[in-house]
Amino acid sequence: MTLDVIVVNFFGAQDVARCLASLSQWRQGIVWVVDNSNDPGEAQKLQAQCAGLDWVRLVISPENLGFGRGCNLAFAQSTADTVLLLNPDARITPTNITILAQALQSEPRWAAVSPRMFWNEARSFLLPLATAQTPGATVMSALVSHSRRGAAFLAERQLRRVQEQLRSEAPPFEVPMLAGSVMLLRRQAVLDAGGLFDPDYFMFFEDADLSLRLRKAGYSLAMVPAASAEHEYRHKAFKISMMATSQHLYFSKQYPAFYRWSGKLSRVTALARPVKLTNWFKVISKPVKTAQEFSACTDNRRVLAFSPSLLMMPALFRPSFNEAHCFTEEEWNLLEPACYAVLVQSTDLNRKPEWFYFERAAV
Repeated sequence: MTLDVIVVNFFGAQDVARCLASLSQWRQGIVWVVDNSNDPGEAQKLQAQCAGLDWVRLVISPENLGFGRGCNLAFAQSTADTVLLLNPDARITPTNITILAQALQSEPRWAAVSPRMFWNEARSFLLPLATAQTPGATVMSALVSHSRRGAAFLAERQLRRVQEQLRSEAPPFEVPMLAGSVMLLRRQAVLDAGGLFDPDYFMFFEDADLSLRLRKAGYSLAMVPAASAEHEYRHKAFKISMMATSQHLYFSKQYPAFYRWSGKLSRVTALARPVKLTNWFKVISKPVKTAQEFSACTDNRRVLAFSPSLLMMPALFRPSFNEAHCFTEEEWNLLEPACYAVLVQSTDLNRKPEWFYFERAAV
């Protein structure tokens, strides 16, 4: 079985260098690096990094095609039986890719598999599972905003469930959707589903669209906790408008009746209620600049999970709450300036954890 890797770059040459280093002389196929930057300087950096690596093929795109079409460009040139999509800010070792490949081979019904993904190099936080993009999930997300208790209950129940599912010794399990950041795909399944990514998506929701098409073609998707990777996901404000545009495209294509009924999602948006911060959280009143400041504001409580959503999910979480601690400098530096909900251990260990709200200030 041949296995190619596709990495799409956009002004992230340093990330690409670390990504290639983690693959360490890849010999099972070709690593395709697609440069979307449309910048001669960035292309030169990548050419220098790839020089002498006979297992790497650099493809310079004439324009910024977006993530999905960048992947398509390499997929069309690849002939491998399986293809790993890998974000440049993600890292996975050949050993873990082999674990994924063996899992995919063992179950012909699976079109794609992904590893459990850690947020940081210290592996002190796990990323949540990809959220299924369905009409029901979209409406539920709006309705949850009506009840602080309901939202907290669902968020904490989801944390416990996923924490159990993603133990390293846990068996593979099927999921409705996989994120495109680290995803191993069976070529034949992709072809049966009509191709890799729909070129109408520039960025975001292309993986939701692919996941749904693969399932409609009769395949399943699975997480393989025995395999692991790192993905330094960063919550950036500019992504919000791009995600909204792609969300409209996705629902108009995949759920056209719901999209029309919902008034192009406007009725769903109207269902949501604004979160009253002081009713939902213990609010840290001033923007926080450092990990030490945050620790002082929370009486050095252990951080169990955090979310960029005021609905408290999906949330990044500790692999084990028993080994939790306050934010370290490394963790804090990965947090983009933004507002977050954070679950911290109560000072009374016999009481339930508490949700705080804080703004991570720019330094």
